[in-house]
Amino acid sequence: MSRFLKIAEDVDVAPLIAQIDACPELWGQFGWRKNIPDGPHAGMTDIWVRYNDSRPFEARGDFKGFNDEHESVWYPAYYALPAMREIIFPLMAAVEGERLGGVLITRIPPGCGIAPHRDAGWHVDHYDKFYVQLKSRPGAVFCCEGEVNRPVPGDVYRFDNRVLHWVKNESDGDRMTLIVCIRTSKYREDRHVFDARDTAAA
Repeated sequence: MSRFLKIAEDVDVAPLIAQIDACPELWGQFGWRKNIPDGPHAGMTDIWVRYNDSRPFEARGDFKGFNDEHESVWYPAYYALPAMREIIFPLMAAVEGERLGGVLITRIPPGCGIAPHRDAGWHVDHYDKFYVQLKSRPGAVFCCEGEVNRPVPGDVYRFDNRVLHWVKNESDGDRMTLIVCIRTSKYREDRHVFDARDTAAA
């Protein structure tokens, strides 16, 4: 069973890309993932659209517990990029979404990547992760153990990011992805299959 499950293709991402290109100041406003010492995401930058409310943590100067269980809220980028709504909410309906979690946009420049890692924690275990490819050119690949995914703009796919995975961009353009985390029971059986496989491998 492939860990990459295509949900849709030929989604019109051009309006969202145009809005992102018109708002370059949105990139890197929240650098927590990128700036983790020795973290896997140092080679990319992102736009945070939805997650735990950062303001109480910023006010106290301490982000302890930021990734614990929470109700996600919209960040300012959501209102600056309204074309995103035409992607997120149809996707919620298509996968029988019950709850919307984190949403972010990642950008990996040519010659950069995301280092091999496994994601863990409450948010990862609670939500399924769906990827909407905004930009990608030949030479940009998303890899996990034994598999390579080469999505083209407009592809939407599900991936269980609790397994070892990494991204390499050896193309001549940015690789840009909208990541939408959705709570749904539709893929529970798949998640249990992968859990059992990972336990056996360990």
